[in-house]
Amino acid sequence: MKKSSVIIFALVLFNYIPFFLQAETNTPIRLPLSSNNNIKKTNDFEIVMVVKLEGVQWFDEMRKGILDFAEKTGVNAYQLGHHTGDPVAQEKIIEELIKKKVDAILVVPNDPMSLEPVLKKANEAGILTFSHEASSMKNVAYDIEAFENDDFGVDMMKALAESMGRKGEYAVIVGLLTMETHMQWADAAVEFQKKNYPEMKLITDPYIEDDNDRHKSYNKIVSLIRKKPKIKGILGCTAGTAPAAGLAIEELGLTNKIFVSSLSLPSIAKPYLKDGSVQSISFWNPADAGYVTALVAWKTLLGEKIKSGMNLHRPGYENIKVKGKVIYGNASIRATKKTIDNYDL
Repeated sequence: MKKSSVIIFALVLFNYIPFFLQAETNTPIRLPLSSNNNIKKTNDFEIVMVVKLEGVQWFDEMRKGILDFAEKTGVNAYQLGHHTGDPVAQEKIIEELIKKKVDAILVVPNDPMSLEPVLKKANEAGILTFSHEASSMKNVAYDIEAFENDDFGVDMMKALAESMGRKGEYAVIVGLLTMETHMQWADAAVEFQKKNYPEMKLITDPYIEDDNDRHKSYNKIVSLIRKKPKIKGILGCTAGTAPAAGLAIEELGLTNKIFVSSLSLPSIAKPYLKDGSVQSISFWNPADAGYVTALVAWKTLLGEKIKSGMNLHRPGYENIKVKGKVIYGNASIRATKKTIDNYDL
């Protein structure tokens, strides 16, 4: 072999060593800027967020963050989603993005496990992948969480317990039993209740699923109240639970008899907090989460390592923690009747 050929072979081998090491060490997936056979400019990327469900306010807010990121950086970043919460529909969207050869796919998964194969396929095609609300995902460079999920669930339970006087029957509602963060919040809340509030009793096993649909949530809550007339509390892990429960409680004349602590957004829960049919909502800003997830993808595409202590330039993400592939912010917010006017999202 000629000397020049040996040098070229060595250089090629050197460039690919990180990929072999990644498989062994489980460190974040990294691709060179020339992964699509083009040296890219700092903003010459296509970054796409695939959300759980389109047509609901939560992900309308997230789109604002993605578009804000695109405007500030000049990167071609946008959001897609299906009108149902079907994991198969999410998979099909990602398949199309792989064919399109985008640079990074971001996803808020309905069923993290079901998306692992298609995200692996994206990685093999030279596309970076990222998730939000799915800390167990393997085929991503990073998962971005707004906070420690167990803490969020415990905080919701504390609010519910105080409203209920620390005793009585309660129900838990999640979007789907496959939604990782919903289950983390619910499980942490229930575990904390069993250890700290022995006079409270969970009456939904498994948890009620509402498909992230406010109308389904309302119907299931009305049915639950009629079947379980002694129910005193509802803990909701979907954004629609608070308005659904508030409306049901109002209509059935049960204000101050059934209490609600739920994930929600101020704009959709405010009337129910004001009239007392809902006591507490917990949330984070979806626009900020979208912006930060896109920013992490961009930085990774540029070859920048994400480290603990970094400022990702959104409230609650100024001093992040990185544990393996998971990036944690401190962006949780709780609002009550007294504080709801402080928030306009």
